[in-house]
Amino acid sequence: MSKKADLLSGIDEEDQENQTLVFKVFGYGSLLWKVNFNYSSRDHGHIKGFQRKFWQNNKTHRGTEEKPGRVAILHKAKEDDKLCGAMFTIKGASDIEDAKQKLDTRETVLGGYISIPTTFYDECGVKSDVTVFTATPDNDLYVGQICDHPHDDVEHIATQVVDAKGRAGTNAEYVIRLADYVRRHFPNEDDEHLFLLEKKVTEKLRNRSRTIQINYDHMNDINHHDI
Repeated sequence: MSKKADLLSGIDEEDQENQTLVFKVFGYGSLLWKVNFNYSSRDHGHIKGFQRKFWQNNKTHRGTEEKPGRVAILHKAKEDDKLCGAMFTIKGASDIEDAKQKLDTRETVLGGYISIPTTFYDECGVKSDVTVFTATPDNDLYVGQICDHPHDDVEHIATQVVDAKGRAGTNAEYVIRLADYVRRHFPNEDDEHLFLLEKKVTEKLRNRSRTIQINYDHMNDINHHDI
């Protein structure tokens, strides 16, 4: 075989090796509807032993230092409890490196999360090893459950959410778009924490809009009488 053929053969083998490299990450929060890396496939399914909780402050994407927002993390639950989401499969060394860098910045550096391994089950029950990002009480942004009663805790979170906005948008958008995605793609998902928070946030935004409209109408009346 000629040197040129050897070189071409080596390149082909390297390309094939790169394509066999696979990285799989599980998304359960904003990653479901806001992906900023290339991926080969998205599969719906679930992981076990966790619940989705808005127990993490965020001071970059969905809040600021003065008014932090709230974002979702994983909370340990019963072993058979299921948490629905999506597995993103990234193939090839270049795309894997890019995805890992972006996820590290988005989740770890700016979000205070760590990555852990777990098992993903697709809609046919097929298992896959995945990486998932979550937060623990060890980081400064962790809040946990503040109120004893879950409903009171969600009320407190909702009040914080409607006032928060970061570089990626409002915190309310984060909650509402996540709830909408889960409702549309996982109709059997009974995430009381998420859906109650969405309800509270929506109500507060609606009441705020109503108050603004009332104040606007009041000012118009005053101006009309002054003419």
